[in-house]
Amino acid sequence: MDNIIISIRKALQEENWHGALFMAVALPDICVYLEHGKTTGKNYSSWFENNLIKYKGFLSGDDCYSLRCAVLHQNTDDISSQIMKDVLDHYIFITQGSHLNFFKDCVVAGIKESFLQLDVTKFCDDICVAVENWISLNSGNQNIDNRLKQALEIHKPGYIYKGSIKFG
Repeated sequence: MDNIIISIRKALQEENWHGALFMAVALPDICVYLEHGKTTGKNYSSWFENNLIKYKGFLSGDDCYSLRCAVLHQNTDDISSQIMKDVLDHYIFITQGSHLNFFKDCVVAGIKESFLQLDVTKFCDDICVAVENWISLNSGNQNIDNRLKQALEIHKPGYIYKGSIKFG
């Protein structure tokens, strides 16, 4: 997990906002898998609500899961058609400025919608910190530790697979 968190923070430093956001919204899914051996929208939602308490009242776990689906599968910040959406219809991501500005039932271009303004750097970093805390709290959990050992690795040239096949 450290490699993903490092990648997110590096992407933020390099102003690679989309890369950071795509990885950050996937992290709760990975944590859910590590804990349960599978992922579901409900488990993602619960993980978010239990580990990102500072968002309570602004962003529900269901709305964050809807954001994850919209971002990863459709490259959009519109969650109005997502099945698990709760309160929000739309997100506005900014690169700096106000964070967690909630606009409820605004009429925009003749359409009533609720949306949340998020600072992409703060949002991504908050998820990273929550994951780091969650991993720390769960250290020693055998199921999580075993699944972490199976995490994807990207190897440099010269990697030897199972002691017999050399790549690069």
